[in-house]
Amino acid sequence: MAEHCSQFIQNPVKIIDVLDSVIKKLSGQCQVKATLDGTLQVTEITKAIARLKDSGAKIPDELRNLKIGLSTLVTEQQNLLLILQSLELRLSHTITDLRARIKQLAECKQNKKKSRKRYVKRTSPTLLRKEICRALRELGGSAKKSEVIDRNRANMEGKFKPDDTERDSKGISNWEKWVGSERSKMIKEGILKSGSNQRVWELRRK
Repeated sequence: MAEHCSQFIQNPVKIIDVLDSVIKKLSGQCQVKATLDGTLQVTEITKAIARLKDSGAKIPDELRNLKIGLSTLVTEQQNLLLILQSLELRLSHTITDLRARIKQLAECKQNKKKSRKRYVKRTSPTLLRKEICRALRELGGSAKKSEVIDRNRANMEGKFKPDDTERDSKGISNWEKWVGSERSKMIKEGILKSGSNQRVWELRRK
């Protein structure tokens, strides 16, 4: 199965070509008008046989054989139609699933673009977290908030983005406030310890 799939994965269009060929072949074998005509003929023959039985007359073998032949033909044609209808249903589900996957991938790609654009002018929370952990490791695993901030400032020198260095009315830069906000989230997630001394930041030992 894997070997058969690999050739289609390399060139998915081949699946459509094979499927198109199969559908045309099945469609060519399925004669709807012949099926309807055959059904009518079988019905009439069945009635004729019933009348002969009722009258006590002998039923010709040719008539019996004709009924069997037509019944077989009608059954084969009906089965072909059912196969095509089943194939249509499966294909409709497959196409619906394909469209959903394409939409999901497109949205994912769009979200990644938005994510990249979002942090063009400021340092991302992910990078700030890495810098917090880096600073604490360099400081022995725990340190005062001011020490962590100073180490972050030194490590990120020349890497700050425009929005990072903007300051509020108290003179505190945005990145310092964002570092404090990320520290709170890291405590909730168990990355940092939550102690009674709020001034000391400490990595949770694994």
